[in-house]
Amino acid sequence: MKKIFTLLASLLCFYLSYAQPVLVEDFNYTSGEALTSNNWTQISTVATNPISVTTPGLTYTGYAGSGIGNAATLVTSGQDIYRDGTASISDGSVYVSFMLNVATAQANGDYFFALLPTTSSTNFTARTFIKSSGSGYVMGVSKSTETVAYGTTELSFNTTYLVVVKYTFNTVTTTDDAITLYVLSSGVPTTEPVTPYAGPTVGTATDALSIGRVALRQGSASNAAGLTVDGFRMGDSWEEGPLPLSLLTFTATMNDKSINLTWSTANEVNAATFDVERSVNGKDFKSIGVIEAKNGTTTNNYSFVDNSPVAGVSYYRLKMNDRDRSFKYSAVEMVKTKTIGVSVYPNPVRSSITIQHEVAAKGAVIAVLDMSGKQTSAVTVQVGAVQTTISAAQLAPGSYMVVYTNNGTRVTKQFIKE
Repeated sequence: MKKIFTLLASLLCFYLSYAQPVLVEDFNYTSGEALTSNNWTQISTVATNPISVTTPGLTYTGYAGSGIGNAATLVTSGQDIYRDGTASISDGSVYVSFMLNVATAQANGDYFFALLPTTSSTNFTARTFIKSSGSGYVMGVSKSTETVAYGTTELSFNTTYLVVVKYTFNTVTTTDDAITLYVLSSGVPTTEPVTPYAGPTVGTATDALSIGRVALRQGSASNAAGLTVDGFRMGDSWEEGPLPLSLLTFTATMNDKSINLTWSTANEVNAATFDVERSVNGKDFKSIGVIEAKNGTTTNNYSFVDNSPVAGVSYYRLKMNDRDRSFKYSAVEMVKTKTIGVSVYPNPVRSSITIQHEVAAKGAVIAVLDMSGKQTSAVTVQVGAVQTTISAAQLAPGSYMVVYTNNGTRVTKQFIKE
């Protein structure tokens, strides 16, 4: 039985590790900073024209990465970089989606994007190319150094497209993995399109054992394009690449004694629930409420009220759960609540203790607890009072806590009984 439990636990951990994108990059960094200062690593020794954060970020209606953070701009030669995902994928398919806006292209073309195993910075696969064509440009893919499979639909300069690069692991031989390219001009399909923009192409290069890195490449001065990219998502399914569920907004604001959380989504497909999670340190989150998903292709608006916020700084996020038990998290919102001023005197105390506090609302209570948390006494505070005196004569010598609760906010102060 123990072996069975261990196996099930291992399978669950494996499942959860792929239940959300293994890489999300919205370039939410300071404009002008080099990407090598923000989670990316330089390839080889070429550091000229470092790839940097640029503003504004790109937008594409319905895409999860739209309008978040900034972007990155590539020129026609210089530094190449890669970024690791949180895990490697070694079977099925790898989907990487991103927004692309091309300013210039050249006749011979060159690749600007590729995938890598986590063990290599040179074994580029799923190479993604751009070359000029008439008044616009076309895109193509190759597994490695083989002939590029270009699409025939001409794309427009200075227009943002949603690009999805797919790497499929096949198992018949060691050279049969396939590369497919999708280029979308509007919308995010809820299922993988039947007809790709280019590919699938197989080639003759040796298959990758796994994929765990994305690479940005500036190519050669005579062949490369000038372009901007934004909003990378990498996962093992169409849903974890283009991500049909798009969280358009998420805000947390203080309203008197409560915290109002609001969010809006688009393209909800098979969404289940939203867990509203709160943390006092920004790391350890606990659910404080669950909202059922509405689903549908139109914009959905949601709200939740935290009527018992903690004093000081709180952090909030959404855990967005799908019906297949996969999930992903929103960005974290921070709110600083009003801190109640409470003082206790005298301290140490002998016969009675006075608590100075904010104006008491109806139902405000002061409780005295010992250090084990056991309540020894409690009094209801008079409405409008700012000072309350209670007896401490019955208390044995030792340390105690005064807990003042007023209008959903709780403050604790420690004192000593002589």
